[in-house]
Amino acid sequence: MTYADAKSSPLDERIYNFNSAIINTSKDIIDFFYRDNDYARFYVLETVARVPYFAYLSVMHLRETFGKREPGDGERMRTHYAEADNELHHLLIMESLGGNASAVDRTLAQTMAFGYYWYVTAVYAASEQAAYHLSELIEDHAYHTYDQFLTENEAELKTLPVPAIARKYYEEDDPFLFDLFCTVKEPSLEASPSSQKQTDGSSGRFSRTRPKLNSLYDVFVNVRNDEREHWKTLCCLVQFGEASTTGFEGGGGEGAAGVGGGMATGALIQSSKPAAAAASSLNSV
Repeated sequence: MTYADAKSSPLDERIYNFNSAIINTSKDIIDFFYRDNDYARFYVLETVARVPYFAYLSVMHLRETFGKREPGDGERMRTHYAEADNELHHLLIMESLGGNASAVDRTLAQTMAFGYYWYVTAVYAASEQAAYHLSELIEDHAYHTYDQFLTENEAELKTLPVPAIARKYYEEDDPFLFDLFCTVKEPSLEASPSSQKQTDGSSGRFSRTRPKLNSLYDVFVNVRNDEREHWKTLCCLVQFGEASTTGFEGGGGEGAAGVGGGMATGALIQSSKPAAAAASSLNSV
């Protein structure tokens, strides 16, 4: 049985509440200690944000080694690698801005990442749905953190230059891995095939084209939007057992923000809900 076949029930409410408590508490602690040092805060967050994708791949590679090779696993592994690569470049951007200047910050981030890796590995081995939901909450928080930062610092950020690593990643590197982690189309792209044209002129299923960077503000807009792409993929993995909405047209509810205050992306994707809330939503339709 594949993961998609096994994933047929809403998220257990106990898991939902436990994951929410872990992520909300961790975020509040980090925000408190780094409230006046945004780049260091982002460095810590990005160091930890990469870890779940390593954990997923470790467990999947181990299972593959022992002969468990299910349809769809290869695609999921490629997607997770692309997600990790994207988070790596977010980390490199924060380092280029001086976010890792303090040895204390580096030690804290690396210690948190080491412990979190083993925690996520254990959770993923026991319940992939629970592990994906944990990361869904992280990416939701990341999106809103960067969105608030952009709103509060727009004028200043528009006067600052683009870091070289950001220009290389977003404008110059081969876009293959960048495209690979964008697994969920926007409704407008699904409705209009002509809008699915990629920068190479080919039609694709991805929701973004390569950005142009004029200032540091544009860099953070793209970092924020990357987090949204990760969130959409994780929502699909939690709710449907697949990394995209292909084959699920018509599902997903009203497209409003979910229980966790997640981002609305149209008719198909919303924040994952615990079993009781999902049943309530279905009964109200």
